[in-house]
Amino acid sequence: MGVLQSATGLDRLRILNPDEQAGRGTAIALGQYITNDVYVEIITDARGYTASQIEISLTPALSVLSQLSSFGTSNVSVRYRKDY
Repeated sequence: MGVLQSATGLDRLRILNPDEQAGRGTAIALGQYITNDVYVEIITDARGYTASQIEISLTPALSVLSQLSSFGTSNVSVRYRKDY
């Protein structure tokens, strides 16, 4: 995965487990930081599910996430992270 990530120039490349509640099978997620505080990710599977996600960091610990999928679902959430 690391070689493929380096070859494509992506910041993040990951494989996601199926999520039947969202209607998604095993999927691949491709992500890139647009700026230091804005991260954009595209998620897709072989069954036609596609979603886009954006994360905007407001502070080092607080960020806002928004996701929109091809099945018409969308959500916005707030994430708080603390390093110990």
